[in-house]
Amino acid sequence: MPLLNKICQTAVLASIVVSSIVWAEVTIYMCGDSTMQDWNEGYYPKQGQGQDFHFWFDKAKVVNRGQGGMSLGGGGKDKNGGIAVGYYDMFFKKGCSNGNCIAEKLQPGDYVVIQFGINDINYSTEDFYKSNMKKMVDDVRAKGANPIIMSPIRRCIFDSPTQIHNSYRGYPALNQQLAKDLNVPFIDMSEMVANYMISVGEKYAQQFVYNFSTKAEYSNLGADQSDQVHLQMNGANAYGRIITEQMRAHSDTVVKKLGEYMAPMYQVDVKVSPEGSAEATSISAYYPQGMTVLLKTIPKNGKKFLGWYDGNGNKVGASSRSEVKSAYIYTFKMGKASTQYTAVYEGGTAEKYTGDGAALTAFPTTTPKNLDDVTFVPYTPPEGSEEISVPVDKDIKRFIDASNPDSGVGNTENNWTGFIGKGFYNMENSNTSFASYKLKFPAAGYVTLAVRYANGGNADRTFNAYLDHDYYLKAPPTGSWDTWDTAYVVLDAPQGEAELKFMSTTSDGAPNIDAFGFSFAGVCRMGDESCEDSSDITKIATRGGVGQPAVRIRGNDLILAGNGPAQVSIFDMQGRIVARKIVGSGTLDLASTVGAAGLYRVVVKQGNVKFNGMYAKVK
Repeated sequence: MPLLNKICQTAVLASIVVSSIVWAEVTIYMCGDSTMQDWNEGYYPKQGQGQDFHFWFDKAKVVNRGQGGMSLGGGGKDKNGGIAVGYYDMFFKKGCSNGNCIAEKLQPGDYVVIQFGINDINYSTEDFYKSNMKKMVDDVRAKGANPIIMSPIRRCIFDSPTQIHNSYRGYPALNQQLAKDLNVPFIDMSEMVANYMISVGEKYAQQFVYNFSTKAEYSNLGADQSDQVHLQMNGANAYGRIITEQMRAHSDTVVKKLGEYMAPMYQVDVKVSPEGSAEATSISAYYPQGMTVLLKTIPKNGKKFLGWYDGNGNKVGASSRSEVKSAYIYTFKMGKASTQYTAVYEGGTAEKYTGDGAALTAFPTTTPKNLDDVTFVPYTPPEGSEEISVPVDKDIKRFIDASNPDSGVGNTENNWTGFIGKGFYNMENSNTSFASYKLKFPAAGYVTLAVRYANGGNADRTFNAYLDHDYYLKAPPTGSWDTWDTAYVVLDAPQGEAELKFMSTTSDGAPNIDAFGFSFAGVCRMGDESCEDSSDITKIATRGGVGQPAVRIRGNDLILAGNGPAQVSIFDMQGRIVARKIVGSGTLDLASTVGAAGLYRVVVKQGNVKFNGMYAKVK
């Protein structure tokens, strides 16, 4: 019996060990810049390569930790002249400055995919890059996990039909050399996506891969996009597909093992009928179940598009993505079977799918070059990072009081003069202090952010305005803490709700922040009454109760409804008093009162009731 018990115990123990090996979850961490990151849904169709990467795997977990605007190395000068902090120090190493540090979460057998270089060209040096890459690889291996280095993707800039411009100088080659020196598996996405772009041609690369999208195509866009750096959903998933193909065929057996963790893949064949009717149409490709597929066609001049038809020959209904407004685009979630779709033009017919719907068993390992007969004018752009150059628009439609953030590390204060709201926010003197505001944007697109600040110190205070990406503002000294100025930066806003976070970048903290505003009309703060209808900046600023006035600004008129006189004080954007009047109910012409066009702060007081929160754009 003792022997039998011992055998049973051993069998149970072996069963437990085998079970833990079979069911142990492998996690793939995706580390990179904004071409990798998860973008807020309001930016659709913009996506990062890592955003849908989890769909490719059904036996591994994917965690996308891409961060917009990040260099890996840091140590160089940021665009405002300060010292740039790299991804390794902020997000990866043990005790990283942003918390939730990846190195502290790694488990044996995990994978870490590292793709940087786009921003290092400006904000780092090769020495800092080499140093931090080595530290990152050492940290991964110390946990028994597996690093993979990828070169950055290219910009969508064709120097010729057979040559994609290398905008990132030596960083693609540096990644390859570091992979060799550190004995780390390497995936050359720089060359792979260059081949892919050559294969599909310049127009397709712009309209179907990179974020060249328009208001006519997507209802959430406030302006047309022509982004050579970032990807739209279709392109992000195309590049994700290339990454998985390289993993499946990799010479390193540990990387190749990832092929066993991937989900079944199903083909979507795309046809055009009659052939030759379209200038460009989505190419046939494969997808895992659950991933959103985007089909698009661009008619040739004079060709009438009738619609998209499925593999049964039926015209499709509405797109799965509600933002799609163009009849040329159709989106759907991939099912568990291969299928076919036809872009049908006048004179054509839908082609029915005749396959068996089975999952694919073989996958490409390279992306071929394909030369199209196109007229081409070579273009050599300046070197640069992922930043997009958009002019600052100082025509700010509305300012929002910053004195009471939704969350923050600092204090609401009013001990200095000249502020135009209820006070101002003073972040703690720390490089981890912040002030966060929940906002609602009427549309996606590039918008100027203006921040009204005071800096009574002797040196510039650079701070970060984070909105799904890092945007740095420089706040030069204003002479005293009672004197206010405005800093501007262009940022990429999503449609709908989003969090704007001001973050200090030095141990001295940020400047005191009084208010912030946008060149978009209709941006509002969540929870404010004005956010009920942000389509008109002439909305009610404050609603009173019984016996209290309702105060509106409409055009150049201040409208007061209520009983009894009210005191109206008008301040310019430097906090100086411009006019003060006692008025009854009715309308006050602000243009004649202030005497000059501009943006003004209006404060209305009746008895003990004071109405703040109004800005008037006087024309």
